[in-house]
Amino acid sequence: MFTLDASGVIVSASAGAENFWQAEAAQLAGRAFVDLFRFEVGNAPDAARHSLQWELFLATALNRAITCAARLADSSSCDVVVRVEENRGEAGGYFAWVDDPGRRREAIPPMLVDSGLALLADQGSVGFFDLNFKAGQIYYSPAWKRLLGYTDTELVNTYDSWLRLLHPEDSAAAPDRVANRRADGIRSFSVEVRMKHRRGHYVWVNCLGAQVFGLSGRLERVTGLQIDISERKEHEDQTYANEDRFHRLTDGGCMAAFDLDFTTHRHWFSPAWRQLAGGFGTDGEDGLASFLAALPPAEASRGAKAFFLNPAPGKDAYADVVRLRGADSRAVPALISAHRQLSRTGELLRVVGFCCALPGSLDALSDNPIPPSLIGDALDALSEGLIIADQRGKVVYLNANAQRLTGQPLETARSRHVSEVFALVNRENGQPAPDALDGALTGAVHPPLCIDHALISTTADAARPIVWSIRQVWTPEGGIAGLVLVFRDPEEMTLTPEELLKTNRLETLGVVAGGLAHDFNNLLTTILGGISHAKDNHDSTFLPDSERACMAAKALTKQLLAVAKGGSASSARQTISPVEILRDAVRLAHAGANAEIRIEAEETLPLLSVDRGQMLQVFQNLIINALQALPLHGGRILLRAGAVTMIEDAELALPAGEYIEFSVSDNGSGIPAEVLERIFEPFFTTKKNGTGLGLPTVRNIVLRHGGEVRVHSAQDEGTQFIILLPQAPKAVEVVETRHTPALRFGTGRILLMDDDADICRLAGGMLGSLDYKYDTARNGEEAIALYKRYLNIGRPYDAIILDLTVVGGMGGEETFRELHALDPDLCAIACTGYDSEEMAAELLAQGFRGYLSKPFRVADLGKSLKKALAARSATA
Repeated sequence: MFTLDASGVIVSASAGAENFWQAEAAQLAGRAFVDLFRFEVGNAPDAARHSLQWELFLATALNRAITCAARLADSSSCDVVVRVEENRGEAGGYFAWVDDPGRRREAIPPMLVDSGLALLADQGSVGFFDLNFKAGQIYYSPAWKRLLGYTDTELVNTYDSWLRLLHPEDSAAAPDRVANRRADGIRSFSVEVRMKHRRGHYVWVNCLGAQVFGLSGRLERVTGLQIDISERKEHEDQTYANEDRFHRLTDGGCMAAFDLDFTTHRHWFSPAWRQLAGGFGTDGEDGLASFLAALPPAEASRGAKAFFLNPAPGKDAYADVVRLRGADSRAVPALISAHRQLSRTGELLRVVGFCCALPGSLDALSDNPIPPSLIGDALDALSEGLIIADQRGKVVYLNANAQRLTGQPLETARSRHVSEVFALVNRENGQPAPDALDGALTGAVHPPLCIDHALISTTADAARPIVWSIRQVWTPEGGIAGLVLVFRDPEEMTLTPEELLKTNRLETLGVVAGGLAHDFNNLLTTILGGISHAKDNHDSTFLPDSERACMAAKALTKQLLAVAKGGSASSARQTISPVEILRDAVRLAHAGANAEIRIEAEETLPLLSVDRGQMLQVFQNLIINALQALPLHGGRILLRAGAVTMIEDAELALPAGEYIEFSVSDNGSGIPAEVLERIFEPFFTTKKNGTGLGLPTVRNIVLRHGGEVRVHSAQDEGTQFIILLPQAPKAVEVVETRHTPALRFGTGRILLMDDDADICRLAGGMLGSLDYKYDTARNGEEAIALYKRYLNIGRPYDAIILDLTVVGGMGGEETFRELHALDPDLCAIACTGYDSEEMAAELLAQGFRGYLSKPFRVADLGKSLKKALAARSATA
């Protein structure tokens, strides 16, 4: 082994190198490493010969094993295997290993030479090792190296190789570590340790063998076998996790579990069962009688088998509500769920299940059916007309709207045929449609919604156009038990704001985008101003503001996409200071305003557990609204935050607990009383170019965080918004903000595909700063060609970043499918400007290892690569 400087000059050499070249380390130090081999560069000047030789040698042998001809002391030569790796320590330079295959053959234990064991050591699934410390010969079989991802020539047969691959926490189990030394004896051992795979992850192996000690008690030799037990360890971990999860649920929780085996007469009950059943529940052969004692006498008299066989016949599992005998013989309502194991003849062999107590209020509801008057009031509250008929088509019930639309009271319509009460005509030509209901009465499949008819009313001069639907109610035997008919006048349809947002999403999207344009322009001003100031004045003071504005713009884009898709994206919550939220909101929302904005809040306020982006949006909306309400001169906005304690009898509909109270006050014109009642209605606005989504968004975000919004306003005096948010749990640890560590990973090779040349250049610079080597492609066709080229020579890319949308070319998803067919171990990261959790989940389900949303920072890129490469190593 050699250590080399950056130019390939020998710094130090091992004893093995001294023996092989028959020269002392001092004689080898200072020589060019390439001079030890027959390696010439034609037509090269003498001054540049060594540097050119070293560059060519390094390009060939870096991180791979090659065969060279070594120059020996007697001017002869022999073939050796050479491998060079970077020295990542402070000194830098390289490490070089030289292995003599002939010497390796001499180190092979005689028992493996020309025997059946040689085939097992080379091609079997069990690795063999022989560490002959006395003779100075170390041997690892090809199968031993293959367990760790190496070929026979890639891993040097030295004891240092073992120690280098052994997990630091398992160093006490190294082969030369012994608990009790013994003189002239053999000690067998079996240990389970983690060893580093060639791809960087650790695998569990079982190392078993024997240690041989000399007369002096010194360890002379260790030989044995090594078996990959990663799969067994994974099963053990899963088993332990399942057992722990089960015990947490059944021991200390409210889930009472049981296992009754009628074949072996062995029965088991969890501690929670004994607590639920008033102490009944004995394990063993007496468990069945103990179980029956917990049942009501009527159920216990039938026996345990009948108790479990009767419910839900024909099904393996069922759930039912039962009453158990609790402490003091009182009845305990409970939900029991059981899985039954039956013999071929239907005999109950075993039942496993759980039971949990029901709340008293729920049990009371089960004993008290809903009064008929309440059912009638509920049906009358429907906006639709509702008609219920029996299996013969005779009307049984009409709700209030059905009576109004048909013009017939319930007393007149009852017992008449439904086609007489619900008389239809064709909407276009007015012709009667007596057969419109025939299909429903005969059991045929009926359209879910009919829009072709009009309804004749006894109180109207003309037929009324309607939309209607009908469904059959079936008996257990498969017959028709009755009909339920629902209809409505389309002209009376009024949509809630939520329904309007879903049905008219495309119409409102332009309005929403226009409302967000002001926020985007403010953020772009912060971004462009910070960059231009840094460029022109060489002053980076405002670059952090620009970066925060970029992330806020990204959050706004995500919000706009959520509106377009009719939903809101969910984000992970952070533990953050209330003062920090206010400062960031003011910094972004106050840009360009001439009003005075003050913050009154203590730095030591308790923390909040919130979505940072959504909270910034809340206070930015409130501050922008306040700015727009201020007078031209002398406008003031005051932001306060303080800790408060809510009690049960407080006016607010919030649970008791610790909260942070925010207030945003201004000295503007105030909000008129008639407007104040509607400010939280979606799409309601008094502004000429407003969208009416600002304050509803504020309220929805606060409610999702378990808080509440109040508002006080007086004409010509100003407005105050008060927001209450629950404090973060006390057990949450405060993690101080610190700089993100440099994410450097060494010699990984990345393929980047994006049709934007600027993004390729910028992302390439980021990859270079993370010490990755990279290639770029403009579309899927180029990416596939590059990937095939390096895959065919055995050097596939460590990861590939694919832009999903490529104009005029193959996009990321199609490219991924093509490449995955070529290389199932492909590590691909999806990159897109359409930031959506739903899209991310779908892409990960397709096989992508990571998801990177634009815009991204160097740290975001590094974290995505680190996570994706770690996921690939874990599944390799």
